[in-house]
Amino acid sequence: MKIIKYNIKEIIEKYEIRPKKKLGQNFIFDKNILNKITERIEPLNNFLIVEIGPGPGGLTNMLLKKKPKSILLIEKDLAFKKILEDLTSQFSKIDTKIMMQDFLKIDLYNSEIFKKNKVKFISNLPYYISTQILMKILPLEKNVYQLIFMFQKEVADRLLAKPNNKDYSRLSVITQYSCEIKKLFNIRASVFFPKPKVDSCLLSFTPKNKIRKDIFNAIKKITKLAFEKRRKTINNSLSSIEGINKLFINLKINPHFRAENISVEQYTALAVTAVKEKLI
Repeated sequence: MKIIKYNIKEIIEKYEIRPKKKLGQNFIFDKNILNKITERIEPLNNFLIVEIGPGPGGLTNMLLKKKPKSILLIEKDLAFKKILEDLTSQFSKIDTKIMMQDFLKIDLYNSEIFKKNKVKFISNLPYYISTQILMKILPLEKNVYQLIFMFQKEVADRLLAKPNNKDYSRLSVITQYSCEIKKLFNIRASVFFPKPKVDSCLLSFTPKNKIRKDIFNAIKKITKLAFEKRRKTINNSLSSIEGINKLFINLKINPHFRAENISVEQYTALAVTAVKEKLI
């Protein structure tokens, strides 16, 4: 019995599933779309695949068919426990673990299953906490090779945005400092059940080399100040950092620019110097 062969009505009736709006649950049951998504995370055979929010298991089913080394399913909603157990029992040769917990509340990076494996993440992220989940994972640990995440299109545009663009934001800078981001494809709202009001976009994240956590944290602090007051010039929004004007001169950053005019490389240079001189 392959769950993916059920139509939406049969899945809902058999397992008494009711998508919860408050948890941002929108499911994909289209086999072609699910297969297209899982193709982008291959190869799987030497990796632990961590799926966040598998829900009724449509994507999970496709992943298991591709025979990953192991798979970890992290699902907050207990309503999906039975369907995930039924699904994974069909693939008994694959090392599978189900955690019925809130991903935002677990310490995955310090767990044994995480530390002993090469890891890839995949998720059709709930819109309302998509950026929180991404920020929890970043910066990527050395054994994390890829993230394949789905965002609503507006958030994807922010993640990919370049300077001097209205979509360029704190999220753009933090993520682009630590990852190479690639747009894979858009997904129409009509593919989901229930149908959301906006289209989605699938993105791939791969780690950059030599990412330092102290610099990552400094960039978070600097961009928080910069983009909270994005209408102000950068010398005003960062005025609480002692010696900031000297840094602008040394790094050849125009102090009259606004937050969205400063590149990721310039924010990184500010962070590196601020950490070196213990200004943050």
